[in-house]
Amino acid sequence: MIQIKNKYGVINISNDAIAAITSRAVAECYGIVGLGRRGANGLIEIFKTENSGRGVKVLATEDGVTLEVYIVVLYGVNIKTVSANAIEKVKYAVEKFVGVKVENVIINVQGIKVDN
Repeated sequence: MIQIKNKYGVINISNDAIAAITSRAVAECYGIVGLGRRGANGLIEIFKTENSGRGVKVLATEDGVTLEVYIVVLYGVNIKTVSANAIEKVKYAVEKFVGVKVENVIINVQGIKVDN
C-alpha cells in the first residue's frame, strides 16, 4: 500500500488499485494478448488484460513502487520492442494517475500465443 501525506491528511492507495492501472496500461500495448502467471501445476493461466490486476505484482517502498508484470505475447512480434513499449506505458500511467515514482518495471514473458 502506498501512503501519500499532505497538509490535509493521508491518502492510502492499495496495491490492487496500482495493479489495475498497470493492467489497463498493458492492455493498450500492441502485441500483448493477456497477462499470465505460471500456476503450481506448471500451466500458464492467461487473464484478459482488462481484468483487474491479475498478473501484476506490486512492491511498494518508501521511494516508490516496483511493478512485476507477467505477459503473454502474440506470435511473430518483436518481444524486446513490445516489452520496452509496455515498460514505458506502465511507468507513465502509474506516475500520472497515482503520483508516485515508479522505480522499476519488470516484464516477464510467460508465453507466446499463436493466432489461429
